[in-house]
Order: sequence, then structure tokens, then C-alpha cells
Amino acid sequence: MRAWNRVWLVGIVLWLAACGAAKSTSQPPAAATFIETPTPSIPVSTALSPTPPSPTRTASLISDAPITLTLWVPEDFAPGAERGGDVLASQIAAFESEHPNIQLNYVLKASYGKGGIVDWLTQIHELMPERLPDAAIVDSRELDVLDAQELLKPLNRDLPSGTYWDLFSPAQTIAKRQGKWLDQPLVLETEHLVYDSHRVPVPPTTWDEVLGDKTGFAFAADSTDTFLFHYLESGSALSATQQPTQNTSVTQSILDYYQRARANGILNETTAGLQSARDVLPLFLNGQTPMAQVRVRDYLVERARLPNAVAAAIPTRDGRATALVSGWSFVMFTADEARQRAVLNYLEWLSAPDHLGEWASAAKMIPASKSAFAQAIEPQAYADLLWSLLQSGIVAPSFQEQAPYADAWHAAVQAVLNGQLSPEDAAFRAVQAITQ
Repeated sequence: MRAWNRVWLVGIVLWLAACGAAKSTSQPPAAATFIETPTPSIPVSTALSPTPPSPTRTASLISDAPITLTLWVPEDFAPGAERGGDVLASQIAAFESEHPNIQLNYVLKASYGKGGIVDWLTQIHELMPERLPDAAIVDSRELDVLDAQELLKPLNRDLPSGTYWDLFSPAQTIAKRQGKWLDQPLVLETEHLVYDSHRVPVPPTTWDEVLGDKTGFAFAADSTDTFLFHYLESGSALSATQQPTQNTSVTQSILDYYQRARANGILNETTAGLQSARDVLPLFLNGQTPMAQVRVRDYLVERARLPNAVAAAIPTRDGRATALVSGWSFVMFTADEARQRAVLNYLEWLSAPDHLGEWASAAKMIPASKSAFAQAIEPQAYADLLWSLLQSGIVAPSFQEQAPYADAWHAAVQAVLNGQLSPEDAAFRAVQAITQ
């Protein structure tokens, strides 16, 4: 069966390569290509007006030989995306117009899982490494998988150092692995509190304030991200063998908070079973809850429909205002020097503050660089909140690091919310499951 899968995969790869090779280099420079596998190439409109080049762009391409760069991207980062796709397509057209010897071939991939970007990259690397794309955009929590296979090529050779130092602190942590600058975060993802100012005069900042006021508060109690944020924010770490006593204590305190919120009616039956922050905002939109813990991206998309909504930091045990931060990073795979120069040329264009700020604003995402952030996020009060949360943000560990904890936390949360176990017993069993 594995042999058949390999044959099938090789066939698909060759077919995709043929699609890419079929693109004529004599096309007008303003035409970018966007592919959704396994469908053939779909040209982006050539009528899009170019974006003026950024004055900060300094990299130059030495070779004049025509190059077609292949980039694998998730749907939200493609020229055909529902939000920001038209802006990105315009910027691609402008880049190709200024660099007539470079064409960009965007290939759409699933974000995660089987058939997702990282899954494809690891399989292609194993079977046909010469068929790897020149670059890709991946979740920062999967970078360790690519780094372990030594797929990531350093970016610091031709990019100006200012590009790195302009990143928010969590983005700088994401960008460097063992002292090497191996990826460039483009946007960041995080969550915050949103509350109805007509129903909540002052938002809570601590767990005690949440429990004392008894105002409804919707959050994805069964989400790994939610538990992980409280776990790391409370000073624990994903290192159960090194600090099992502290991990048990922190786990118990989180479970106790959940149990008391459920008993007080703050966390109702609907929200107690939610496993993703994506499912929370609709409850706030339709008035079912006056407070909710939501993804920034979801809030930005729906903000126009929330005239009375105000954002704030997520309540924490001790009132510290922070957030769990991940990102989407641009990574390079090609080892060919001419193609590397072309990739870095495009990356510098893409991450220039005016370009990244314009696209992120349209895409409803948070730019990873401070200069682009200043152009993309408004109004000022909201920008100030996000800036503060990002500056003190906690970088989300990789999915592989989270994996041993996720199932244990899920079982513990369910047992406590269903009244099957006390927080103390559930925490003990969770840490046992993690350390075994």
C-alpha cells in the first residue's frame, strides 16, 4: 500500500511540475499565476493596478535570466483569497512589472493535516527533493518539523538587518532557531477579550473578578490554546519531567477556575464544550454573552457589526495582561543561488511596511512587523491594546510539543466540567498521563 501511495504521490508531483512548467515566460509582466491543486493554473487579472514600490526595498537581483518562483500558500495568503486577495494580486503584478525576469507561481495548499503544506513538504522532500517549491508560508507551530529535516534556508544573507529588528518580540523568537534566521513571520495570531460596553462597565482582569461578578463569559474551555495560555502564563512550562509538582499545581488551579465558573453559571453548557475560539464570537454577535474570548482575526472581520464592543486583555490568575502568540512565516527551500536571490527579492518586497501593512489591513490580520502594524491596525485605542499584548506575548510552542499535553488536558477539563472528578484528582491524573 505504501508503495502504491508513493507511486501516486510521484505522479501528482510530476503533474504539478508540468502545470508549472507550462507557464510561458513571455506572458505580460503584470500577470501572476495562482494554482489550486490539482486544478490547472488560473491567471490573476492583468487589469489590476500596480502598487507603488516601497522606498525601503534595497535587495537587487544579479541574474537577468528568467525565473519562475513557486510558492506554496494557504488559502488566506493567496491572490484569490476572499479578504486581501485583490490587494495581494495587485502587489504581485507590481513586483513582476518591476522585475520582468521574475514570475510568481502561487500554489494553493491546505493549511494543516494530511495533504496540508507541511505534510506535502515532508513527503516531497523524502521522495523527490528536487520538486520542492522555492518557498512557502507555514504556521510557526510547524516550523520545527521542517527544521528537523534541514529544509529551511537562512534568510539573513541578503535581507537587511532592519527587517528582523522591526519584528515584534514574539516574531523575533519565531524567526530565529538556534541562532539562525530561518523564517520571516508575516502576520501574527492571538486572542483577546471582547465585551459589550453597554452591559459590562469595566472588564475583569483577574479570575477572581470574573468569578465575583458572575457576568456571563464565553470562552472555549475545551480548547488546547485556551488551557495552554493559562498554563504558560501561570509560570509553568511544557517540561513535565523537570517540574511535575509545579505543573500539577498550575493544572489544578486552572481546572478549579473552570469548575467555579461553571458552577456560578458564568460558563454555560454551550460554551463549556467549545473546542475552538472560532466558535465563540457568534455567541457574542447574537447577544448570548456579554463577554467573550475571541481570535483577533475574527474580531477584525466582524468589528463593523459590533458598535458597542470593546477589546481588552484576557483575564488571568494574577491580572497580567499578555497573550499567546503564533504566526504565519515565509520560509525558503531552494538551494540555487540565483533562485534564492529572487526569493529574497520578493520577500523583501512583500514584507516592506507599506506592502505588508496594506495587505494585512485588507486581510484582517496582524502584521508581524511594527512598521506595518502602525499602518494596518486602527483605531488607536485598539492598536495600543494589541501592541501591548504583542510586546509581552508568549510564543506558542510547536504542535509536536503540545501533543503529549492536549489529550490529558482535554480529559481533565471534561471530567471536571461534567462533575466526574475534582480539580485536584483530574490534575493528578493529567500530569500522570503526560509523564508516563
